[in-house]
Amino acid sequence: MSIMKKALFTVIALSAMILPSCGESTEGSKEVSAAPVKKSAAVYFSRVGNTDFPSDTDAVSSASLNIVNGTLKGNAQLIAEWAADEAGCDVFEIAAEKSYPVDYDATVDQAKAEQGDNVRPSLKSSFKLDDCDTVWLSFPNWWADLPMPVYTFFDEYDLSGKNIFVFVTHEGSGFSSTVQKIRELEPDANVIEALAVRGGSVPDKEQEIRDYIKQQLN
Repeated sequence: MSIMKKALFTVIALSAMILPSCGESTEGSKEVSAAPVKKSAAVYFSRVGNTDFPSDTDAVSSASLNIVNGTLKGNAQLIAEWAADEAGCDVFEIAAEKSYPVDYDATVDQAKAEQGDNVRPSLKSSFKLDDCDTVWLSFPNWWADLPMPVYTFFDEYDLSGKNIFVFVTHEGSGFSSTVQKIRELEPDANVIEALAVRGGSVPDKEQEIRDYIKQQLN
């Protein structure tokens, strides 16, 4: 929810499995308007932070990894940090107790198994969102769905009455059914379909993402 050229091929080849190119689902969607943003928080789930990558990880060969000022960062992490910077808010990571494998194929297999068994991975992260009216949420589209730790996040945090702006990274599947799933999990929240960004193009979309955040703050 990957190192060297072979891993790059794997990312592209398997994107059809982990991120099916089915387009964005609008079934059951509803138009919602965000309430004015007063105090917000950026929350994200990424392989970086949920995987014990070695220090010599080759980010260039993976569409989901980036080196920023010498630090390894994931695409969803970058989006959350840009949102936090524009909104002047804190950024929080959804981190599972059990790390995902470094090997991309193994992560694909684990993600699929977790979804099939409806697993709710335990989280080692915790944070306070009670005083926020808005959450900027970013995560990768895994198998046309939320990564299972994100389900755990919604199990543990009640976001009723809050704006939830959803940012998804993908390799062809867009939002899939992720926004609708969040609306089902948080029926009393304002869930807004923000931006779906191809994983490999995230670093090139910084200004677009920042501009979108600014528009919501005005």
